[in-house]
Amino acid sequence: MRNVVLLCLDTVRKDYFDKHAPRVRERADLDFAQCRAASSWSVPSHASMFTGKLAHEHGIHTHNRDFSGLSHDDTFLGDLPDHRGLGASANVWAGSSFGFDNLFDDFSDISPDRRFPEGIDVAQFGQHCDQTGIRRQAAFVRAALAHEHPLASLANGAIVQLDDWFDRLPVANPFDDGASIIAREARSQVSRSEEPFALFANFMDAHGPLSHVQGYDESLHDAPLSWTSEMVNMSGAVDGGDRIELDRYTGLYAAAIDYLDRKVCDLVDWLADATERETTVVVTSDHGDEMGTDADGGRWGHVDSSLSEGLLHVPLLILNAPDGWQSIDESRYVSHLGLRELLVGLANEKVPDVTADRIPAERVGHSGSLSTVADKRGTDSDRLLRAVYNEERKYVWDSQGNQETYRLDHERPCWQAETDESLDPDDFADFFNGSPAGVKRRAADADATPDVDEATMDRLDDLGYL
Repeated sequence: MRNVVLLCLDTVRKDYFDKHAPRVRERADLDFAQCRAASSWSVPSHASMFTGKLAHEHGIHTHNRDFSGLSHDDTFLGDLPDHRGLGASANVWAGSSFGFDNLFDDFSDISPDRRFPEGIDVAQFGQHCDQTGIRRQAAFVRAALAHEHPLASLANGAIVQLDDWFDRLPVANPFDDGASIIAREARSQVSRSEEPFALFANFMDAHGPLSHVQGYDESLHDAPLSWTSEMVNMSGAVDGGDRIELDRYTGLYAAAIDYLDRKVCDLVDWLADATERETTVVVTSDHGDEMGTDADGGRWGHVDSSLSEGLLHVPLLILNAPDGWQSIDESRYVSHLGLRELLVGLANEKVPDVTADRIPAERVGHSGSLSTVADKRGTDSDRLLRAVYNEERKYVWDSQGNQETYRLDHERPCWQAETDESLDPDDFADFFNGSPAGVKRRAADADATPDVDEATMDRLDDLGYL
């Protein structure tokens, strides 16, 4: 029986990964060229990765962003009763604020306000502190010294202050967006756990906003040291054809992926040295990002309702696979819906063939603000979208009765072009239960998203979700 590790490089699309993550690709036994996420933003995608089900089946989507209704037994972790479930995430959606931690035996939330998870969350402290200026700082020091982990708490406070200071200066920030802490926390959890274990880690460094970070390869971008994407309306830059700003962003995006490539390889090397059992590592992304290209439909980000290739075409690699991997055809389609079977098989010294001729994807609504879910009902961004891949075609239809067919090129990652071919959704009924309109209506009527604190809302705002 093996240890299994699932590393999610959040918001990393396949084309940029292929170009800027050569080290991980070189180490991989299997590098699936045609992997597709089961949905196109974090909440439903994480649920699908863990359960092997589409959004309309597991019920976690725009109208219900609460993982607490998902049991341990509903996921691949429940299929591995002898493995200890470990988790560390820098993605607030896949965190304790939304019940994601309940799936694990040991879990750590990582954020810029809590880089040492055992210490005080600085944002939450500020939310409840009425003091200002030097009195606020003194109150934090007193609270930190009285905390169960005073050094970690003081370090959290100091790093928040330094992070803010560096953001005001035209220099590269020495603090990344969590990759170093996620890797450190993964090592810590593994070190204090018995084997076998199943480890999940989410790295958010490629997710916007983007800015200079020490350790990024400066040859990959030409953004000035004073530049951050928070200064720019990126959708406006797309509409205005502002190549300078777009190139600055995509350059930093490439640099972030290159940085993650190095961090992941360091962690893989450590796992190989530190574990007694064989440890197999699976690397993927929950979704990609739209960059305003023609293939992206001129859209930016991943808030709008879309199942474009820029969002769905993601990397999937297996490092240190058990014997038998040579018989797998890496060129065939693989869906994240197969990750549950894949991880359980790997843990049991097998490489299950999760490739397929046809695979589905689904998105239930938008991924925007919690406060605007009701306001956006009935709009284009709130529709339910379904897609099926078959050969070099993608068929897409929605809850408003629209249908589209796209031509794909398996040699061109993240590319699509609309065709005038017709489709019959009934041909793909075996993948879905219920009509799109009916499923969307029931999902909207069953809104169950939990209330979250102001610190969580602030983090969502930083990530562009408000």
